[in-house]
Amino acid sequence: MDHGLAALVAPPPFDPADAPEAVTVARGGLDLRLTFRDGAEATVAAEALRLNCRCAWCTRARIEDRFPARFEAVAVTDVKLIGGYAAHLSFSDGHDRGIYPWTYIRRLAEGDAAAPAPARAA
Repeated sequence: MDHGLAALVAPPPFDPADAPEAVTVARGGLDLRLTFRDGAEATVAAEALRLNCRCAWCTRARIEDRFPARFEAVAVTDVKLIGGYAAHLSFSDGHDRGIYPWTYIRRLAEGDAAAPAPARAA
C-alpha cells in the first residue's frame, strides 16, 4: 500500500549544490554576485535577471507581445531568500513578483539559460 511517504523523502526538485553560500548585490544593484559551495563564483546582470523573469505578469506580457526587449539601467533593489531553493528579487523599475530558483540563477550566470521565447496566443 502506498502512503505517499516516498514523496516525503524523495530528493528535492532542485540541486541543493546550486544554492549559493553568499549573495551580494554589486555595482549599485546592476549585478548579483554569487559564491557557491563548490567554490565557484558567478555574476549575473540585473538586466538579464529582469529579462528572464518567469512570473505570471511577465509571461502574460510576452504572450501579448508587450514585454520590453531591454531593461536599461534596471537594478536589483532587494533579495529575499525563499526556503533554501530560491530568491525573490525586487527591481528598481518596481517589479517584485519574480521567484528565481537558485538553479535557474546559476544557469543564467553561466550563460546556459536562454531568455524565454516570447509566447504567442494560439
